[in-house]
Amino acid sequence: MRFNYFLASSFLLIFTHTGHAQTNNVVYNDSSFIISILQQHNTYRKELQLPELTWSSSLAMDALTWAKHLAKVDEGQHDQQAIGKEGENLWWGTTQRFSISDMVGAWGNEKKNFRYGVFPNCGKGVIGHYTQIVWKNTQSVGCALVGNDKNDYLVCRYSSPGNVIGEKPY
Repeated sequence: MRFNYFLASSFLLIFTHTGHAQTNNVVYNDSSFIISILQQHNTYRKELQLPELTWSSSLAMDALTWAKHLAKVDEGQHDQQAIGKEGENLWWGTTQRFSISDMVGAWGNEKKNFRYGVFPNCGKGVIGHYTQIVWKNTQSVGCALVGNDKNDYLVCRYSSPGNVIGEKPY
């Protein structure tokens, strides 16, 4: 009986650690997080004399739901349910190794690939994260950061969504 209990406990322990990653490190409504996210985004918008983005709690809640999902499955993938309703930028990397500046900066660094024109033909290489940040009709952003034992996942949602095919970003 004792041996069976040990095997069952061992199996449960192994299953728990080899199954889906546990989520922890959840940030979405912390004032310093919000300020940092807005500063990072608005730096790119100010360069183009575009209106600053404002924070949206409802977008942050949508981002939180998706960030929790990504941390659980430990995989970066866009939320197909958000397409056409909200814009979305994703970032992921080793847990607690990157700052908000690093994360949003990775999107902003796509500026080097950008050439003004009609989306999606406005650059070489990846540009969609940058163009979402500077999209002329985008007014608000809400983000969430969720980590697991291996990776942090930053999800930002935007309204109005950008990256509209056939339109210029600004």
